Amino acid sequence: MGLYLDDLFTAPEARGRGAAGALLQHAAKRAGEAGGSVVRWITAADNAPARSVYDAHAVATSWVTYDMKPTV
Repeated sequence: MGLYLDDLFTAPEARGRGAAGALLQHAAKRAGEAGGSVVRWITAADNAPARSVYDAHAVATSWVTYDMKPTV
């Protein structure tokens, strides 16, 4: 069981001050308290500022994500 982080947004005025890292640490704590084995999220390959934060807290995987449109 794991925690999926759907969106991590830091207000522009809070960026570079550790807010994103604090949110990730809190997510890891909550997942651990719930018995989770992983905290997972996705980001764009070209989102270098976010990825530098993520790289300090987690390990990038080799998984590729796909989106499929629902049918009626």
